[in-house]
Amino acid sequence: MFNVLEIFYFFKKKFNKKDVLIILGLVFLYLLTRLINLELLPIFGDEGIYIRWAKTAWHDASWRFISLTDGRQPLQTWATIPFLKLFPDTPLFAGRLFSVFFGFLGLFGFFALLFYLFDKKTAFLGVLFYIFSPFLLLYQRMALADAAVNTFYIYLLFFSILLIKTLRLDMALIFGLIGGLALLTKSTTQLFFIASIFAPLLIFKKTNWDFVIKKINFFILFLIGLLIAFALYNIQRLSPFMHYINLKNQTFVLTFSEWLKSPFLVFGSNMKVILYYLVFESGFLIVFFSFLGFIFLLKRKPLLSFYLLLWFFIPFFAIAFFSKVIFPRYLIYLNIIIIIFSAFFFSQLKNKKIFILLFVFLLTNLIIFNYPIIFKPQNMILPEIDKGQYIEGITAGWGVKEITTYAREKSKKKPVLILAEGDFGVVGDQLQALLLTEDKIFIKGYWPLEEKHLLDNQKELSNNFVYVVFSHRQQFSSDWPIRLIKKYEKPGKKSAIFFFELKP
Repeated sequence: MFNVLEIFYFFKKKFNKKDVLIILGLVFLYLLTRLINLELLPIFGDEGIYIRWAKTAWHDASWRFISLTDGRQPLQTWATIPFLKLFPDTPLFAGRLFSVFFGFLGLFGFFALLFYLFDKKTAFLGVLFYIFSPFLLLYQRMALADAAVNTFYIYLLFFSILLIKTLRLDMALIFGLIGGLALLTKSTTQLFFIASIFAPLLIFKKTNWDFVIKKINFFILFLIGLLIAFALYNIQRLSPFMHYINLKNQTFVLTFSEWLKSPFLVFGSNMKVILYYLVFESGFLIVFFSFLGFIFLLKRKPLLSFYLLLWFFIPFFAIAFFSKVIFPRYLIYLNIIIIIFSAFFFSQLKNKKIFILLFVFLLTNLIIFNYPIIFKPQNMILPEIDKGQYIEGITAGWGVKEITTYAREKSKKKPVLILAEGDFGVVGDQLQALLLTEDKIFIKGYWPLEEKHLLDNQKELSNNFVYVVFSHRQQFSSDWPIRLIKKYEKPGKKSAIFFFELKP
C-alpha cells in the first residue's frame, strides 16, 4: 500500500541535512554543466533530422510516427515536442533539452542504484563521476537518443536487481513499463533484457531448493514484465512504417544468418575500436580506477561484481560480433559500469591523503576533457570519428545558425527561398530544424545540387530572395549564377559551408 508518510520517514531516517545539501549541490552542478552554453556546439546533422521530425509531429498529428520512415523508434520525437512547446524560439536548445532531461532522470536512478547496492558515500561519489564523465557530458548536451538509452540502461539494471531481491509483481510491472519505453527509444535496448535474465545470479546458492523456487518465480515475473514491454513496443504497429526498423537495423547490424556464415567477420576490428572509443571517451584514467574497483568488489560481493560485469560484457560482445558500424555514442551506457566500479574503489579507500590525492587527480583529468565541451567545442578532445562528425566534417553545422539569422532578417522584406545541398541529415535538415513557425523561409533540398537547379529556381527571384547553401561541394564554376556571401570554414579546415546569393 502506498503511504507518503512512510516514504517521508524513510528519507528522514536515511538522509540528514548535510546529505540534502550535498544532493542539492549535485543537482545544481548537473544542471550547470548541462545547460550552460547548450547551443554553443553547432547543430550536428542527425540533430537536424530529429528536431525536424519533432516539429513535424508536433504540428501534424498524422505524422506522430514520422521517425519510423527512417527506421527510428519514436520516443525521442514524442519527448522532444513538450520542449519545443516550452521554447518555440530556440528549437536547438529545446531539442537538446531532451537529453538534459533524460540525463537528469538517469542521475536520480543512478543515485538510487548505488545507494541500494552500497551506501550513501558510494552513491554521492558515483553521481559526481556521472556529472563529470566527459562521455555522458557530451551526449547529454546533444539532441540524440543515446542519453535516453543510457538512462534506461540504469533503470533496467536497477529494477532487474529489485525484481530478483523482492520477487514482487509491482516491480515486474514497473520493469515492463520502463522496458517498453526503452524499446521505443532504440533497438539496442533489447540487449538489456538479455542481461537481466542473469539476475538470479545475485541470490545463487548451490543445490538449494529455495533458490530454484525463487529462480522460477523470477522468470515468471520477468516474463510478465517482458510481455508488457513488447506490448508497449507494438504501439508502433499503428504506423505502416514499423517494418522499416528491421531494415534500418540491417544497415548497422549483421543478421543472424550473415553472422553464422562468418562469425568473426567484424569481431577483430570491432574489438579494437570499442576499446579505443570507450577508454578515450571515458577520459582514460577512470578506466584504471574502475578495474581496481572491480577487484575490490569481487572480494567483497563476488556475485554482484559478476552480475555487473555481465551487464558490461553482454552488450560489449554483442556489438563486437554483430555491428557493421560503430560510433562512440553507441557505447555510452557501458560507461555506467565503469563509473560504478570507480565509485566503489574510492569509497573503499581508508587513507584520507591517498583518497584526496587520487580524487583530485581523477577530477582534474575529467575537467581537462570537459572544459572544451562546455566552453570551446572546436577544441573538444575526441576520437577522430567524432571530431569529424561534430566539429570538422560535413555534418558539423558551423554557420547554419548564422545563415538562418541572416535569412530571417531578409524575410522581413519578402519571403526567402534557400536551396540546400542535401535534404536528409545534412545542411537542409539543419536549416529546417532551426526555422521558427512564423518564418517566411522555405528550404528546398537537392542531392546533388547542380547548376540546372540554380537555373530552374531563377524564376523565384521575382517574389523571393533566393540563397544557396553548399555543405559538400568545395569548388564552384565561375559560370554559375551565384555570388558568395560568406564561407564558413570549419575547425581543421577540412570542409566548409558556403553561403551564396542566387543571381538573375
